[in-house]
Parts: sequence; structure tokens; C-alpha cells
Amino acid sequence: MGQFQMIDLVSVINACTTGRAAGRLVSMAKAVEEWRVLTGDFISPDETVANALSPVALARGCAVLFDEQPGADILRTPWREA
Repeated sequence: MGQFQMIDLVSVINACTTGRAAGRLVSMAKAVEEWRVLTGDFISPDETVANALSPVALARGCAVLFDEQPGADILRTPWREA
């Protein structure tokens, strides 16, 4: 986590935490995207960013949903696939 600023990590988790009846939840797909927008870091791999964000979310009492998928940034629409 040396390359990431704690204030940025906490800000992202605060922005992405959803409150549910069963508890607070953080989607890593949403958190990684928020990280990119907040910091302008489009170079760090998604997995590295998620690994930095998840302990912060857990420390703040949130459940973490690892829903980030390789290639998720590629839009696939059924009507455009050949």
C-alpha cells in the first residue's frame, strides 16, 4: 500500500459504501472505478487497487464484494457481436 495515500483510500471507500439492512457493502468494481476518477491513476492494475482498498473497507466495518472482472471495461452488446 506504499504507493497509495491513505486519505485517498478512505475517501473512495466512503464514497462507495452502500448501506443495506444486512450491513455496509463495498463493491470493488465501483471502488476501483472511483479510485481511477479520484486519483487519475489509470496505470495500476485493478487487482492491485482492489488489494489496497479492501483492507480499508474491512477496517471500516464493511463487507467487500470482489466483483471486478478482467476485461470488464470492454463493452459487449449482444446485438453487435458477430
